[in-house]
Amino acid sequence: MEINFRNSNIGCYQIVEIDGHSQKYIMDTSTLTPKRYCWGLLPQNITVDMTELDKKNASFETKSKTLFGTSTIAIMVQPIVKIGYDMLRNLFVNYEISQQIFLKIVLYFISMLISYLIIWNSLRKAHKIAAERLPKESKKVRLTLRTTKRRELTGYIFLFLNLACLLFFLMLNNGEEGAILVINGIISLALYLSVWTMPPISFSYRNKFLTFEKIEEL
Repeated sequence: MEINFRNSNIGCYQIVEIDGHSQKYIMDTSTLTPKRYCWGLLPQNITVDMTELDKKNASFETKSKTLFGTSTIAIMVQPIVKIGYDMLRNLFVNYEISQQIFLKIVLYFISMLISYLIIWNSLRKAHKIAAERLPKESKKVRLTLRTTKRRELTGYIFLFLNLACLLFFLMLNNGEEGAILVINGIISLALYLSVWTMPPISFSYRNKFLTFEKIEEL
């Protein structure tokens, strides 16, 4: 049985169509269980929760045209990143934080905490928006996928980059640490997305990391 995944207009949700099923589903990727699968461990099965949708329901469909392209967004974000970097650089220089190892480590993990809170708030808002769009009395189902011998290691890639940032961060002592904090925050966002709110379920399925096992009503 083949599964077709499509991106929706809400980040942590994907539209799912299964051969032989008259309905389509909206899948909440943040419900993937167990989460250890994203760290390369191989449980026999993983599960993810979905809600049944009518084929004609287009409330989660992406529009063909977007208001801003990637390059436009990048240009808009650059001034914000520059302002943040300048503020952090002045903070490190004026308060001689570069010489205080313990405080530097605290600031490093605060940058990861800020990224966590951003993702947590985004997930909360996404669930609220989805709940408003879903028809009342929608049928809840659970998709079970069987793991193969291929491991999903995406989380380790971003964790390695976090550790590399920490190493460079501790080596610098000229105020440039602010740039590393900004970079680490961005990498942390990607880490939380990949192992928490938007694990690569569709990628793993298309590349035979996962195979269809069953779908059952909750």
